Amino acid sequence: MKLYVFCAALVAAVVVIECSHTFLGTNVLRQKVFHRNIKYDSYMLRKRVEFLNFTMPTKYGYGRSIQGILFYDKTKSTASANVTAGGLGFNYVTMRMKSERGRGMRFDVFIYA
Repeated sequence: MKLYVFCAALVAAVVVIECSHTFLGTNVLRQKVFHRNIKYDSYMLRKRVEFLNFTMPTKYGYGRSIQGILFYDKTKSTASANVTAGGLGFNYVTMRMKSERGRGMRFDVFIYA
């Protein structure tokens, strides 16, 4: 029983540490169509909210859709990133990024088709 409680606590600790990154879909055998390093400075005592819009260019082929999205938080903070419109299965996506109070945000964003 003690081993079970220890393993559950270990898994919970790993989930808490890695929850600032966002992975949607898959990147296995997919072509990377977008990559950007995003860096915003902080607002004093406020959370910073920014939006990123992406539409699939026609050079990757008509009718292709987004198959994977990766947000990697470089600051390892409680900053969050989520999809507000489009996303997997669509050819466009709108992403909302929110920083921790009083801190800037740095993300690596990858989109795969």
